[in-house]
Amino acid sequence: MTRLALAAITVLACMTTWLPASAQTTLRVLLLRQQLQTVVASAGGLVVRPFQAGAQPLLTPDVTTVIDVRSQSGGLLLAGTGATVTVDGQSYRGSVLIERDAESSISVIDVVELEEYLYSVVGSEVAASTPASALQAQAVVARTYAVAHLGAHEDLGFDLRAGDQDQAYNGIAAESAPVVNAVDATRGVVMLYGDHLASAYYSACDGGYTSDGHALNDPQPYLQAVRDPYCPMSPYMQWSAAVPLADLIAGLAAHGAIPQGVAVSDLRDVRPGSVDGSGRLQTVVLALRGGDFSVAGTAFRFAAGPRLIKSTRITALRLDGNLLHVSGQGYGHGVGMCQLGARGMSEAGLGVYAILDFYYPGAILTQLASYERRSRAVAQPLRIAARP
Repeated sequence: MTRLALAAITVLACMTTWLPASAQTTLRVLLLRQQLQTVVASAGGLVVRPFQAGAQPLLTPDVTTVIDVRSQSGGLLLAGTGATVTVDGQSYRGSVLIERDAESSISVIDVVELEEYLYSVVGSEVAASTPASALQAQAVVARTYAVAHLGAHEDLGFDLRAGDQDQAYNGIAAESAPVVNAVDATRGVVMLYGDHLASAYYSACDGGYTSDGHALNDPQPYLQAVRDPYCPMSPYMQWSAAVPLADLIAGLAAHGAIPQGVAVSDLRDVRPGSVDGSGRLQTVVLALRGGDFSVAGTAFRFAAGPRLIKSTRITALRLDGNLLHVSGQGYGHGVGMCQLGARGMSEAGLGVYAILDFYYPGAILTQLASYERRSRAVAQPLRIAARP
């Protein structure tokens, strides 16, 4: 099955002005996976083609505006005659690719231009009320992340997932005028370090201290653990949670962090283990009936529930009957840009350049004229002159 072709990468150095991109990039964003069926619609009608170059339409707009798609051999590319396509009630830009999975189910993929993808990503990741310079910083970071992941899941037929595993992508509902303006103002601009695209990680709140790249198994000189004075205004600066021990034990066993068969009655205590330079727990120690058992801090967090245990910057652990009380700071892994910290910097009068330089020191901004999957960006790196 052929894939959408992409133009070759050319990187142009950008000094004090944003330059328009000379080519568009198409992304394949996984919306749904392992579905038995999905409903695709377009108000103006749908053009349905086999996913093969030069294939003729199977249906034309005067035939139907809604299609109930079920698993079948091959794939279908569905394009609306208007600007949007709706998948299970959610509207998206671009076209929709339906592919059959090995498990006789279907995957639903949005085939969308990069900049239009960012209209939704930026609005899905941060509030439209976020000040302009922080919105622009989010646009640059999200664009860099997206370009770096072109072809990352080529074997599965897509580039990025919609959601926490990559970037939030809630379709047209997430778009707004401030977000679109921020994306357009930074059109085609990405971050480089040396001659490579920067690892553009970000999270909601770093809890007052960023984490270094080792937390994501990606040590980089620009991803360091440093104090963040702009994030303490965040609502996630302090949090607490009560985790049912039965859920914790089941989650740890399911993740392979502890042996199967460990019971709640075997647990005697839970205490902090080793701590990294940002104050995040690298390990958590479970005192079991047969002895101590150390689990990775990230495994502990995801076993307990990443929305309940918001980060591994944990300040207290306390057993109370069948509950484990946990207190901590921050939301997310804390590597790279803190979204609420970026907002704090913007509200303090700092611009997009200052924000990106704080969270990715030494990275430069440059203009990507065109793109290619799995390519390394080659640039004539010139640092952009600081401006507000």
